[in-house]
Amino acid sequence: MKTRMYRLKIGRWRLVLANCRLKKMNPAGRAKGHNYTAAIAAARRRRYELSGGCCEVCGRSIALDDADMHHVLPFAEFPQYGTNPQNLDMLCEDCHHAIHLNPYENLRRMEQKACDFGFDLRKYYKEKGKE
Repeated sequence: MKTRMYRLKIGRWRLVLANCRLKKMNPAGRAKGHNYTAAIAAARRRRYELSGGCCEVCGRSIALDDADMHHVLPFAEFPQYGTNPQNLDMLCEDCHHAIHLNPYENLRRMEQKACDFGFDLRKYYKEKGKE
């Protein structure tokens, strides 16, 4: 087996991963007839206005260009909530990395958001695992 090395830089951390599968995202494939970039840009502006220009975790004031948009329910699995402002959080870069590096906090936020949208996340993953 050929060894594949992936180098990632997350904040101040530099990671080297060997023989792992990285999922390639195909922006053209996921748009499928919709102007995804325009829709996500509009949702980003709406969410930024709703957050008042502050990070929703730490409360730090951030500019629109510096703000990171976080999908609470991942876009890859729940594309129907991809541009819903209730599924988006405006975060500063530090808080965004902290959420992704803490799987328990990320899962807790996902379960809470799924409950707000009216479905059970555990049941969804259980049914998905049976397929």
